Amino acid sequence: MEIRVIPELSSMILTLLAGLILFWGLSKLLYKPVSKVLNDRKENIQKDIDGAKALKEEAVTLKAEYESKLQDAKNETQEIIENGRRRGEEIKEDIIVEAKKEAENIVEKAKREIQAEREKALLDVKMQAGEMAVLIASKIIEKDVDMASQQNLIEKFVDEVGTREWQN
Repeated sequence: MEIRVIPELSSMILTLLAGLILFWGLSKLLYKPVSKVLNDRKENIQKDIDGAKALKEEAVTLKAEYESKLQDAKNETQEIIENGRRRGEEIKEDIIVEAKKEAENIVEKAKREIQAEREKALLDVKMQAGEMAVLIASKIIEKDVDMASQQNLIEKFVDEVGTREWQN
């Protein structure tokens, strides 16, 4: 038996040819489908990454929008509170002004009523004083004065009471 370190040339060519055919066959049968699966998977992963980036951007945009709306709502709430406070102050001032006017009207009405009562009381005193004066005068002259002349004397006396003619 012969041991050769270098194989025969025909055997080497056949092995090389068989290797090339095997390589070509495997590349046609396995390389393209495996490569397609890997590319599909790569594309799906890239789509997922792109989708995640888009969702993140959308989330950031929505967050900014919601924060803006929240700030607007806070500002509006503060404005409503401030308007309510101002309106409350206005109502308070209106009530105070109205109460002062009403109090002034009540005081003025009371003054008019007091003046009317004073005038009425003064007129009553004058009438009673006139009747007494006529009664005293009729007693003094001891003459009956009829009702019509008594009324005339009373009215004349009442008109003169408090004037310079009466005091003389």
